Amino acid sequence: MNITEFLFNILIFPGFLFLLALALGLDWLDRKLIARFQGRVGPPWYQPWADLLKLFAKEDILPAGTNVVFTSLLPLLSFASVMTALFYIPIAFRRVPSFQGDFIVIMFLLSVPSLLYFLAGWATKGVYSIIGGNRSLLQYFSYEVLFLLAISGTIITSNSWSIEGIRQAQFEQGAFILPQIFGFLLALSGLIGKLKRGPLDIPKANSEVIAGPLTEFSGKKLALWILTNELQTVAGLSLLIYCYFGNLWQMNKLSGFLIFSVLLVLMQCLLSAISAMYARLRIDQLIRLNWYLLIPLSLLHNLYLIIK
Repeated sequence: MNITEFLFNILIFPGFLFLLALALGLDWLDRKLIARFQGRVGPPWYQPWADLLKLFAKEDILPAGTNVVFTSLLPLLSFASVMTALFYIPIAFRRVPSFQGDFIVIMFLLSVPSLLYFLAGWATKGVYSIIGGNRSLLQYFSYEVLFLLAISGTIITSNSWSIEGIRQAQFEQGAFILPQIFGFLLALSGLIGKLKRGPLDIPKANSEVIAGPLTEFSGKKLALWILTNELQTVAGLSLLIYCYFGNLWQMNKLSGFLIFSVLLVLMQCLLSAISAMYARLRIDQLIRLNWYLLIPLSLLHNLYLIIK
């Protein structure tokens, strides 16, 4: 592979620009579906692009006394973490380096933005930012445990810590979605908290804390935070598709690309429907729900898979 082909793969297709278009496309679909569920028209297809360009063009303002270097590094590190995780997740027909333990690396990289999101609230020292940051940290310790425990069922069944190993096991045993539908629903619940979507958008509740930890951010920094969350949606949904629907398509085939795309759209539709149907939980309700009900259920589910 020459340098031109390498740069094309990294920067354009199936690299950054492809992932950016995919993330913004899913964001438009999400906003359009929620609008239709609520009886509104919704934005045109180019609205996410316009919003992103507008934010990058706006003046970057921070409150007096804020550490400019620290607040600049937080969104950059968050964005870099998600992009690195995406290069280890074989989206559609992309072939990526696979090794035993890459699942742990991906989970770690996808957890970094949540911790940096909490630090963003304390870095700007605004009242709403601090409250949102505290909420995000409390929420982190509940949904992160739930998501990891729930999706671990696929690791137990496949006996592999590799994304490719989990997928290959499904060619032999069949897709995990039907025998592990309960684990899939629990993992989906954890992913909703991870993405801070309704009804678990507690840290950034507009009616209570404006934009939570991001209240004081603007311009390029806010654009990077938003873009990070949209890319995290692509990463989270793709990870669930590989772990539960891994045998439904072949790599390097047009039919495989179409099947993966359909699954990705259907997963996004499911997230949008959940966001539109359910009211936001309080932070104490979320913690009780996760630690008293969903996390014990995920432990029982994994115990059942081990015994079986």
